[in-house]
Amino acid sequence: MEAVRIGIVGSGFMTRAHTMAYNNAPSIYWPALPPVEKVRLADVTQELARAGADRWGWGEGVTDWRTITRADDVDLVDIVTPNDVHAEIAIDAAAHGKHVLCEKPLAHTADAAREMYEAVVAAGVVHRVGFVYRSWPAVMLAKRLIDEGRIGSVMRFQAHFLQDYALDASLPLVWRLQRERSGGGSVGDVGSHLIDLARYLVGDVERVFARCKTFVPKRPPVAASGEAAFRSDGASAIDPATLLDVNVDDAADVLCEFAGGAIGVIQTNWVASGHKIDLAFEVTGDKGSLRFSWQHGNELQVYLADDPVGLQGYRTVVSGPEHPGGAEFWPVAGQGLGYSDAFLIACSELLTSVTTGRSVSPDFLDGVRACEIVEAALRSDAERRWVDVARHPAAA
Repeated sequence: MEAVRIGIVGSGFMTRAHTMAYNNAPSIYWPALPPVEKVRLADVTQELARAGADRWGWGEGVTDWRTITRADDVDLVDIVTPNDVHAEIAIDAAAHGKHVLCEKPLAHTADAAREMYEAVVAAGVVHRVGFVYRSWPAVMLAKRLIDEGRIGSVMRFQAHFLQDYALDASLPLVWRLQRERSGGGSVGDVGSHLIDLARYLVGDVERVFARCKTFVPKRPPVAASGEAAFRSDGASAIDPATLLDVNVDDAADVLCEFAGGAIGVIQTNWVASGHKIDLAFEVTGDKGSLRFSWQHGNELQVYLADDPVGLQGYRTVVSGPEHPGGAEFWPVAGQGLGYSDAFLIACSELLTSVTTGRSVSPDFLDGVRACEIVEAALRSDAERRWVDVARHPAAA
């Protein structure tokens, strides 16, 4: 097969994850996937672009992303930038016939996400949004068990994504902490992952009631560009006169009503003391329940109500080659996969779609739906009431 030629916009830590996936997917999924050519990397300065290209093995570093979206030697554009520029890059890439992978959330507003979706559909290109957790083997196993009716009718979904990196008040006001750039705080950033998992496992969300809170209201300005998104710039002292207002939430609780009748709650928090990438969910049905924690990501907890009395309770199912997405890795259960493998699986699905023309999921419409639910949650918090979630006509 001919190589898929890729250009990537951004050089931060997500570029590392995507690059590792491109490097490894063709060999892990050999011979089903084509080779990959890492043509070009763009960033806001030549120094960042050149350093990123050298570090991650891209052909060249440039400062104008249009040399990627409009290039004759690029087939796929990968967007790993702040949220507020996703739409401009993706729409230009689609207009020039490029397939597009965009990190989550799809955009900083639902309107921008809708424009992105309409652009890729009009162009007829492959499009995927970076919700990698739904492609994880244990999560896909949960989906299969739900679809097979093993836990009966779903009654409730609960999930949380907790971190504590932003508890550090010296963390500067990076773009994730600016609503005009990010679109929302923890509820939009890590919450979008939970929203996608909720939709994947249970179905669409119709109404939400949210409470959001900012616990660190002021932060110092950003001193320099680079990978300072999850840590302090290291300043020895903070000048109170320079502190800037934070206009996004640090934590949110979102009550949900699903189209199928289930109810749920989604909790997000990046000032949660002691929590390190603590993503977890539980799906409760009338014939059983499922539990998952990213901190034990190679396991799924399964409870089936038809087990014999006296033996009922959660059992631990360890991921292995007989489970969805596991056969290409290790030949026995329990060897374990990690964070970078989530991107490897997602990129393999994307490359398969590019070479075969088959649709890939989650696509930009899934990204639109997540943005719509985030905006409904933010509106609910502002207006102190239940809010119906807007729905793009394609999802009606």
